[in-house]
Amino acid sequence: MLPLAAVVCLLASSELASAQSSTYIDALKCYQENNFVEGGKLFLKEIADNPQNDAAYFYYANLLMNDTQHQDVPKIEKLLKTALELAPGNYWYKYDLVIFYLKTERPELGSVLLEELIAEHPKKTDLYVMAANNYLMLKDIDKAIATMDKITRIGGKNEMLCLTEMDLLSQKNGGDETESYKFLEEYYKGCKTPRLASMLADWYSASYRDSLAMQLYNEAIDMDNGYSPAYFGRAHMFEKMRQYENYFSDIRHFMTDEVMPVQTKTSYLEQLMQMPQFVMAFKPEVDSLVVETHNTHPTDSVLNNTVSLYYYKSGDSDAAIEYMRQNFNIYPESYPIGFQYLLMLYYCEKWDSTADVATVLLQKWPDIHDPLIVRAMAFRQQGNNQAAIEDYEALAATAPRDSATIIQAYPSLGDLYFQEGNVRKAFKCYDKALKADPENILTLNNYAYYMSLGKIKLKKAKEMSKKTIEKEPDNPTYLDTYAWILHLMGDDVEAKAIFKHAMLYGGKEQATILDHYAEVLYSLKEYDLAFIYWNQCRAMLEGDEAAKIEKRIKERKEQLNNK
Repeated sequence: MLPLAAVVCLLASSELASAQSSTYIDALKCYQENNFVEGGKLFLKEIADNPQNDAAYFYYANLLMNDTQHQDVPKIEKLLKTALELAPGNYWYKYDLVIFYLKTERPELGSVLLEELIAEHPKKTDLYVMAANNYLMLKDIDKAIATMDKITRIGGKNEMLCLTEMDLLSQKNGGDETESYKFLEEYYKGCKTPRLASMLADWYSASYRDSLAMQLYNEAIDMDNGYSPAYFGRAHMFEKMRQYENYFSDIRHFMTDEVMPVQTKTSYLEQLMQMPQFVMAFKPEVDSLVVETHNTHPTDSVLNNTVSLYYYKSGDSDAAIEYMRQNFNIYPESYPIGFQYLLMLYYCEKWDSTADVATVLLQKWPDIHDPLIVRAMAFRQQGNNQAAIEDYEALAATAPRDSATIIQAYPSLGDLYFQEGNVRKAFKCYDKALKADPENILTLNNYAYYMSLGKIKLKKAKEMSKKTIEKEPDNPTYLDTYAWILHLMGDDVEAKAIFKHAMLYGGKEQATILDHYAEVLYSLKEYDLAFIYWNQCRAMLEGDEAAKIEKRIKERKEQLNNK
């Protein structure tokens, strides 16, 4: 496509076409067809035959500019300057040369020519726009602003000119928009539009001039009762005034406007999710708002994800899963969306569905390990240890030895093999895990604890457990493991001190810790205190676990009575 200036020049020269050579006519035809090779040859021949033909230089330069694959900047500049030297009064020659200087980022060369053009054609507002851009490239903001003022005086006020000058004022003041909005205040008096009214209202609202803000939002809506940004701003005014019925009416208008950016709406819902007290106070209204926003943009993946998270945080796991499921159905080839769906199922503890969807993802993306990890965890939650072991073994077989996957797979395998009664294999897995990550405190704790259960290598278990409490001295689980090992090794006095510390940091909330502490106290002959903790432990348990503690309490009391 030819540039506008070139088309005008081509039309202007058509009257002279009959006086031009056949070479020039053929060259112009090549120019119109973007025939760079043949056109170049013909223009060169015409220039050689008729060196005073200014149009030949001009069109040859434009032909070269159209050839984006082979930009010869010095040659194009020379051709344009030659055309202008031969016809110094030609408006389009000078105009094209200015555009060329702007495109090649040499605004200083275009300044003089622009000022000449403006002096010769003071009513052409497009020259002023070009001049403003030129001054911006030169970082002369004051001249750019002065040029915009000239455009306004010539062509009158309009919204685009106002916004442009506001941006220039902001740049001039290093991002401070105070002067920009003071300019808008004055400009608005002679150029009232919904957008300018809403922008001014936003400024008033931010500076706590609420009555002025409300007045401007109303003016914007009066000018255009469908202008959603004004409803958005006014909604927040109503929220400040605790007029919540009006707030929801206005915010709904904004959120259901298909023209408004869905990204803005998604961000707004995310902000609402950070206000749980507000959401709970107006749960039906917020639910309705969320649904209507989703219905306005039913296929936007990010919004669907946000809606799902909203319901998850609200405690409606079924709705949360359903929106994730819909999202994956819309974008079945998106792994990130599929994995989000999988995680939502896992967080909602839908173990069967988690395993099924993980299997689907693994079939579609067999080289990605994350779904295999999630499926293994789901199998583990189901009590399907054998299936979980198979998945973790598959992970361990395919992952690099020092990878995060290995660090996750082998400790889990250790736990599972121990639960299945295969102690040798369990400890072998723990050893492999610690070889990959010797300082992994979770692995160290579990390995040490399972050693303590079997009373195996207690000295080694104590060394591993000690590392965990050195790194996390207030972790009640790690303190319990270390104290229990001390008890098994006969050091009940130190074990008691460790357990007392654990009690301060949540140990009273874990039945196993209470049981262990009671056992240590019993060994120290602090019988009354021991039974207090055993009773607390029993109260936290149900079924077989409670019965087991009840039986132990009875046995210990009988032992005391028989002494």
